[in-house]
Amino acid sequence: MAVYRVYGTVTAAPGDGDWELLAETSDPVQATTAVHESEGTFWRRLTEDGQIVLDRV
Repeated sequence: MAVYRVYGTVTAAPGDGDWELLAETSDPVQATTAVHESEGTFWRRLTEDGQIVLDRV
């Protein structure tokens, strides 16, 4: 089963160390919904099993 992680950053031009884990789930719908929320972050990123799926949403 895939593991989805949503990361967020408040940095406009983030480096690899600027991303903070916001959510972890096995539900792809929940992960996609979370990555498209923007409250409290400048950018969000979605990974699936460690691979970037959506970068800088």
